[in-house]
Amino acid sequence: MPIGCVSVVPEVVALLSSKQPAPQKILDAGIGFGFYGAAIRQWLDSGVKPWRTYLLGIEGFAAYKSSCWDLYNYVHAGLTIQEYLDSAMSEKDRFDAILLNDVLEHFDKGQGRDVLLQLTQKLFPGGQLIVSTPAVFIEQGAAYGNELEVHRSLWDADDLKMLGFKVLIDGKKRADKFGNRMLVGVFTQE
Repeated sequence: MPIGCVSVVPEVVALLSSKQPAPQKILDAGIGFGFYGAAIRQWLDSGVKPWRTYLLGIEGFAAYKSSCWDLYNYVHAGLTIQEYLDSAMSEKDRFDAILLNDVLEHFDKGQGRDVLLQLTQKLFPGGQLIVSTPAVFIEQGAAYGNELEVHRSLWDADDLKMLGFKVLIDGKKRADKFGNRMLVGVFTQE
């Protein structure tokens, strides 16, 4: 879906806004509608230009384009995350923070692990990869005619921990106040 889970927003905003020094360069991988662009501009940049944060987006389904995309410095539209990692990303590209929210479930487990490992290698020392994904399997096909929307995997806290993530929310244990069951983890690069 071009949108994410509302209960994840406070966790992501808290991680980004409490980081010292503040993130200067952020990659939002799988931006959908572009909500996190608005969140970053509001809470990291105080809604005032010139923006302090360089914000790069990737979205494989260009039809999701909205006015929120204008809040990104650049959006790789129509390019999948794998295509970006394999060909469009420079060896020198590094980020203070990478967001992969409501995206991991669209990969099979093997592809997902590969993407997570590749993304961790694109962090500056001290940089964070923030991931959220449903903690229960939700059947979903090609929503909006977008094959990238198919849910292909279910992840749990142990999957993330084995890859070096700290689990912040484990929705498998209980639903949040909205009834959502999300898994949220953060990997911090040494």
